Amino acid sequence: MGVLKFHLPATDMARRLPGFRKAYVTGLDRTPARLSVEFRNGLMSCFRETSESGRLFVPWPITGYGTPIVGTATLAERQAPYVLALELARGKLNDVRNQMADWVQLGLRIAPELAAAMSSAHKGFVAAALASDDPDASLAAAQSSLEASSRAGELLTEAYLSQILQNRLAATGKLSTHLGCMLSSDPEKTPGTGQWPTAFNACQVGVSWRQLAPSEGKFRWDQLDARLAWCRKNRLEIEAGPLIEFRPGALPDWIWLWEGDQETIGGFVTEFVRQAVLRYRGKIPHWHVVHRAASQEILGLSEEEQIRITARAIQVARQADPAAQFSIGIDRPWAEWMSSSHFQLGPLHLCDYLLRSDLGISSIAIEIAPGYTTPGSHLRDLFDLSRLLDLYSLLNVPLHLMISVPSGVGPDAHADPSISVDVPQWPSPPDEVLQSNWGARWLALGLAKPFVRSVTWMGACDTQPHVYPHSGLFRADGTPKPLFAWLQSLRKDVIA
Repeated sequence: MGVLKFHLPATDMARRLPGFRKAYVTGLDRTPARLSVEFRNGLMSCFRETSESGRLFVPWPITGYGTPIVGTATLAERQAPYVLALELARGKLNDVRNQMADWVQLGLRIAPELAAAMSSAHKGFVAAALASDDPDASLAAAQSSLEASSRAGELLTEAYLSQILQNRLAATGKLSTHLGCMLSSDPEKTPGTGQWPTAFNACQVGVSWRQLAPSEGKFRWDQLDARLAWCRKNRLEIEAGPLIEFRPGALPDWIWLWEGDQETIGGFVTEFVRQAVLRYRGKIPHWHVVHRAASQEILGLSEEEQIRITARAIQVARQADPAAQFSIGIDRPWAEWMSSSHFQLGPLHLCDYLLRSDLGISSIAIEIAPGYTTPGSHLRDLFDLSRLLDLYSLLNVPLHLMISVPSGVGPDAHADPSISVDVPQWPSPPDEVLQSNWGARWLALGLAKPFVRSVTWMGACDTQPHVYPHSGLFRADGTPKPLFAWLQSLRKDVIA
């Protein structure tokens, strides 16, 4: 067993401890490993199964950026404890400097403001390292370095985003990337859908097993028929799915009678997938077949059983319509949940494993829902999103990005009741301005990446069923939120 020890800040420990318990360590493969954390006398001891070097990741408050997850540089085990704030400052600075060096080598132009932020981050880190005999001064300097590094990472990513978009538009004209929204209810009763063609060139039609098979062995296709007809009428490119979503709210009530029976559940899954794909053969060019597989315990199915059902569902879909494209989807792509789970594979390695199995998977869908409770992801910044997408691009298949950002807090009668906005993660309580600012940058970054085939906003309207609270583009009274106007402008200027 290995152990990494860290000195913790003496101030405000009671507020920080819940976040420290979410800490996890990654190795060379970037997969979070199981970790047990012990606090004693101002020390945090992280016990793990291996003694190899690793990076510690932990939620950490940064002024102006909320409480994102931040990582140290790679650390080796040693007798003397590390100073946590100092090592987090070192890790963030190291990440930004390395990424900047890579992008500059590829031709990225650096603005003076970015150079100044990097200089401030470096000076703050040096001051924190030299103040080892004064913990308060060291903490203050480390915080200053983290703030400057975060600002530098944001400026760096925005410079990359601007320049890569300019280059792509100059080379090809408007982008052919699909920009769309999730349509999970009757379009005639969903406020704002009449304006969708001004903001989107595509639509991901929701295909909930719960909606389409409310009774065992009986299917209702009328709702899906209506959504598809509406998309064709409005000349929106169609993606459909997910057919099977491993989330309690997306599963039919009757399937729970078979909880723990992998063979029977697998049979129902494959029959539903076969019926759906056969019915719309030649009419739906792209299916999102399975989403959230092997990321949590559900229906009494083990990790291996969920993977086996996923593989079989893809095989059946491919047999039903060989000409269509098929993808699988993952949630919580940073995989922080693995540090407290007995599941072993993780989303990146799950995708790699299924792709290597030659099942006919053409692409991967990545769900990003920052600042929500499970199955949302803990908050990260734009810089970390860029690095995550680059990591998944190593799978060498196109990516589909699915995004939700909240525009409010508190109960949401039309969202999944098990999910809530985790307000302390955000720099301020989410509102429509925050949704617009964060959502616009995250959507634009996805569109800028040449390996991203589609970018989809997951919430259409707050009055219709949706997964994540307050994520709709339209208010309850049917009026658009500020982000929608930005999407209309983007559609006009950038999207074909």
